[in-house]
Amino acid sequence: MPDADDTPPDGLLDPGCDLKKVKQPSIDAGRVIDDSMAALGLSYEMTTDLSIVREILGEMRLDDFQTSHPPMQAFLERLVSRPLDLGAMFAQVRWGLIANAPAVVEFLNEALRRRWLSGSPNIDKAVHVAYLLEAITAAMCNSPVFFDDYVGHVRSKEKDIGIDHEHLFKSFLKMLPGSLNFFGSAKAVSLDMAMVYFRVGRYLGGRAVDQQSVDDLHAAGRISLLEYKLLLPLCSKDHCVCNDWLRINIYEAAITEYKNGFLMNAMAAHVLAEDVLAHCHRESFQQRHVEPQGPTGDFYSSLAGDDNYFPVIALGEDWKSLYLTWNMAFILGELNNLHYLFPKLLIPSVLCSNNENFLGARIVSLWVSINSALLLNFHGVDKLTAPGNRREMASAWGEINRRYAEDFYKMEVSSDTARLSDGFDERFERPYAKLAKQIIEFMKR
Repeated sequence: MPDADDTPPDGLLDPGCDLKKVKQPSIDAGRVIDDSMAALGLSYEMTTDLSIVREILGEMRLDDFQTSHPPMQAFLERLVSRPLDLGAMFAQVRWGLIANAPAVVEFLNEALRRRWLSGSPNIDKAVHVAYLLEAITAAMCNSPVFFDDYVGHVRSKEKDIGIDHEHLFKSFLKMLPGSLNFFGSAKAVSLDMAMVYFRVGRYLGGRAVDQQSVDDLHAAGRISLLEYKLLLPLCSKDHCVCNDWLRINIYEAAITEYKNGFLMNAMAAHVLAEDVLAHCHRESFQQRHVEPQGPTGDFYSSLAGDDNYFPVIALGEDWKSLYLTWNMAFILGELNNLHYLFPKLLIPSVLCSNNENFLGARIVSLWVSINSALLLNFHGVDKLTAPGNRREMASAWGEINRRYAEDFYKMEVSSDTARLSDGFDERFERPYAKLAKQIIEFMKR
């Protein structure tokens, strides 16, 4: 991906998938994806449009961004100086959809049948957002230098409008009027904990994030008092800390869609959370180069460094697949500015990640997307509302996801479908109170 010298790689028509356990729908996935691209007005011969690139950089407040990470500084200079190839990214996304997202392909097939897909300037802009987001996400996953440069730049832009992340509650209240909704503000704040953990894990170079290491970093001035307090709940090794945080993160979204009548998709979220509860996935920071599976270009190898530590969590293939399709349907049904928020799950670093890298890459892409959308809203950029038939589309997608979720539940959690139904009803009875209790218990460890 993002390099003007990359040509669409071999494997354009065949994903060369080595993921033997992936469940494929009984449709021609490659044909569905190609037909969907054609309906959306997209082709493998497309290149970036400099006027769209400059518009996006301005809206994301990146038009004055500079980094000391040479590969990304070179990429940003190329991005604003000449058209760059989009075909390689399309090829990777195609590979990832076939290999990792059968439910998404099934929804695309339904969308084609119902004639829901059409091209527009907003689709073109979303593609450009995805191209930039992929480069940013890949670089943040592979370079602590770029990670710090980018987070610092975004924080400075947010501080200019009164959002100071050293004061968490005040930041939440400040974000609320101009944010996506209550969910958007809560998500932006809750992600701060994950990003602090990400940064500190890299500082420690693979050593445990425990009470002693956090005390030492705070005493040395490497982390602030707020960061220190955010990290304390994550220091316990008596619990599956990452699992608990992930369940909170999923239910934040699931409650919103349940309350708005998207019960089928909320069921998929519940199944994801129940699997996390049933299986402890302990995280660790390991030294590694992070790049997507499938056809890739030279850009990713240019990011490789010897000092990169990345959070590794061993989630299963089918869990990742269900998460991707559930969250895409959630975004379609609940949020606006889809051109900025939808790409976070379709970029190759997330869609095509291996299972161990998936959650870390997803956290980074979500943080970048949520904060970009917040800046758009605070600076009065015209909000792009979702399609008028969003409810019909999201409901159809949710029904597909429910079927995949039930199959997954029977295979990974329990064959007792009555247990699933009863657990779903119990979880969403007074859901806000249950979520608050979950968060309080997590924070007071």
